[in-house]
Amino acid sequence: MVKLNAGSRPPPSRGDPHRRDPAGRRWAVLALGWSVIYLSLGIAWAAGAPLYPYGRHWDSSPVPVSLLDAVSAPTGLSIIIGATTLVLLALLWLLNSARGAAPARVATGVILSYCFGLVLVGDYRPLMVVARVPVFVVSRIFFHSAEGQVGFGEFLTAMFSIPAIHGFWQLGGILLALMALGEFWRRVRGGCPVCGRSPELSWWTTRRGARRWGLIATIIAVICPLPYAVTRYLLLFGVPADGISRAQIQQGDIDAPGIWIFGAGLSTFGLLGAVLTLGLVQRWGERWPFLVPLLRGRAINPLVAIIPAGFISLLWPGSSLMFVRVNVQKTIEAGSETAGGLAHLLLSPMNLWIVWGFALAGATLAYWLRRRPDCAVCHRGQQPMRGIWQSAAQNP
Repeated sequence: MVKLNAGSRPPPSRGDPHRRDPAGRRWAVLALGWSVIYLSLGIAWAAGAPLYPYGRHWDSSPVPVSLLDAVSAPTGLSIIIGATTLVLLALLWLLNSARGAAPARVATGVILSYCFGLVLVGDYRPLMVVARVPVFVVSRIFFHSAEGQVGFGEFLTAMFSIPAIHGFWQLGGILLALMALGEFWRRVRGGCPVCGRSPELSWWTTRRGARRWGLIATIIAVICPLPYAVTRYLLLFGVPADGISRAQIQQGDIDAPGIWIFGAGLSTFGLLGAVLTLGLVQRWGERWPFLVPLLRGRAINPLVAIIPAGFISLLWPGSSLMFVRVNVQKTIEAGSETAGGLAHLLLSPMNLWIVWGFALAGATLAYWLRRRPDCAVCHRGQQPMRGIWQSAAQNP
């Protein structure tokens, strides 16, 4: 790996007033608090408390929405309590460790495995809250038709269910755990406690490196939602697509008037997201474009793009894996129709959603690496703030 010298001034000492986080353990404390609360909830559910978020009674789908929906409550609670206990102990170790020795690597593996497990048992319900609520409001107001003409109260109650809220809670835990890991390894490797930069910057973390690989990630993130959008617009106009026949389209119009308008609305929001993703590598992603009143020409705070893009990228992996798993199970249960189901399984545009989430996360990370300000304390990374379109030789 190519290493670049990032500056000669050492990071501030513990007594330095510029040191924003003397212990460098803020995220670990937050992640530890999250795990304590979740472990307490698991114990309470095991003791008979209501609102256990898993089970087939939460969703009328013919197949389990979450992997833990398919197992009994005692089994699911054993998994939750056992896994959360392990990650709590791992966080405690990192919180008190000052070296990246073998135990710290084991603790890191435990935490990463836990995050991956949360993704595996995740489902589409948090994504549906974010995607369907605004589409429902717009389609109901302007087209007077959405989801079979259900009322606002009924729709919002169905969207903000206990499993959906629990899904958001798990996503928060993933974020806190990953931030805690990044914080720990920066600390033990001598990273600046203010900006987090290491004494030597890896090439991919420099502005030049982030510009190059971030452009690739952004292009992938823009392409991924396009096939799904095309299929939903085809269904809107009565053209069979994505394994849905013309007869099913007509039956959908009868059973749930406006359902295809609703699907096209979801696709429109996806296309809008793809356009906004382009801003991560465009000039108008760094300065407000002329069409924006009051703010035009001003520099865009990087957090304006990082927070929503990072949040959306957290939603995709669990949702996309759930859709793939459900399609696989339906294909297996199809029996004599396995050949057609297998073709649909392999060609479904939702398969790209797995890639979409990771590509968007990578594009967001590259945007942050490219636009984070120079550190006034350690003076690492002091290069002029230039846009992506400057030459690599002028923008290190």
